[in-house]
Amino acid sequence: MSALAEPDEARAIEASAEAEERARKGLESTAVRATFWTVMDYGISMALRVVNSLVLTHLLAPEFFGLMTLVSTLVVGISLISDIGLGPSVIQNANGDDPVLLNTAWTLQILRGVGIFAVVLVLSWPMSLFYHEPQLIGLMLALGLNIVLGAFNSTNILSMSRHMGVRRQFALDISTQIFNLLVTAGCAVAMRSVWALVIGTLASTCYKLILSHNHRVLPGIRNKFCWDPPSVRSLVQFGKWILLATALFFFASQADRLIMGRLISFALLGVYGVAYQVSDIPRAVINAFSNRVVFPFISKMTHLPIEEFRQVFLGYRLRALLAGSVLLALMAHLGGFVVTKVYDHRYHEASWMVPVLALGLWHTLLYSTTFPALLALGKSRYGAIGNGAYLAAVATAIPLGFHFYGMFGAVVAVAAGDFPLYVVGVSGANREGVSTWRQDIQLTVLFAVLLGIGQAIRYAILH
Repeated sequence: MSALAEPDEARAIEASAEAEERARKGLESTAVRATFWTVMDYGISMALRVVNSLVLTHLLAPEFFGLMTLVSTLVVGISLISDIGLGPSVIQNANGDDPVLLNTAWTLQILRGVGIFAVVLVLSWPMSLFYHEPQLIGLMLALGLNIVLGAFNSTNILSMSRHMGVRRQFALDISTQIFNLLVTAGCAVAMRSVWALVIGTLASTCYKLILSHNHRVLPGIRNKFCWDPPSVRSLVQFGKWILLATALFFFASQADRLIMGRLISFALLGVYGVAYQVSDIPRAVINAFSNRVVFPFISKMTHLPIEEFRQVFLGYRLRALLAGSVLLALMAHLGGFVVTKVYDHRYHEASWMVPVLALGLWHTLLYSTTFPALLALGKSRYGAIGNGAYLAAVATAIPLGFHFYGMFGAVVAVAAGDFPLYVVGVSGANREGVSTWRQDIQLTVLFAVLLGIGQAIRYAILH
């Protein structure tokens, strides 16, 4: 009997291996399609943002953008401080398709949104006094309401992310941006006020909310209020480190706006906001790929031996960073030129800021493509540690940079300030068996070569 059983057992093992290989190829095929739609999404999205920025900067004064930048930073900051990572929790949770867990997540999402509005309500008046701007009260309350509206978005958006359903997300995101552009531009023509930006934001949030619950747009469950204690524990257990990480990340990543809001005029803050938005395009594209494709894909690969998992992860990371190195090199050499040619003359001072910020994004791309692997492995604490170091660095560097070198020093401090987050990311990856440092060195050399080639081409053209 044992002699007969051995061939059967061998065939069963072989069949299991073949089934696993087919499943993996199926996931890889899904990932390839998701990559295409992610590139389409962010390519068109960035184009729309540029059009939106160009139209609105011709219609509205820089101080309106500076004021909106500050208000958005304050409100989004309050939102991030309370972020328990519901999106990543659902994506990597083994029960992420369970309607009970999804409805519990939706309920938590709404409770959090209402809580955020309550905090905004309390802080709006003190913030208006601190920044000497009475308009902050009404603007903060309007954007706080926007957070509440967004909290009612269907969890089918999270389900689409979990299964790399990027095509539907593409349709939702792009149509929302077009709607936002049309409403905001129309209001800007009619009002020539900062409230045009607020109304456009509120209108597009309502548009996305309605579509997210339309099952022809996003198929899935119908959300209803639910409170399942095991689901709550599961979501919060994973999200507790994300809560701390996002709170620290907010203070670190938004320290530039919060500190500069006291040091410079709203007009110059608006110019800086345009420079940051332009230079940030490559990072936004790579982050989209990491969050929408790499993270969901490798989250389904955590059952593999760690070395095999590492090879899969590094393969996808390589593609992202190759694209990122080209985009950043182009931004460093052409970003400032583009600003002077297409933006209103009131924003031309942003031209020198763009290349400085773009160069500082290289190490940002390195760590932003590393943390998805750590999250997939359930190691969310590294984000909290890294963001704590990031916060300490920028909170010290920006005031010192501005004190000694003015706006140039502050911009350099912003560009270099998140390097501690890279150090923590690469150390964590090495500790967890998914080391990236060798790939980082190789790609950094490539990025330097691309910058050198770009500089040689510029020198040849100009001389």
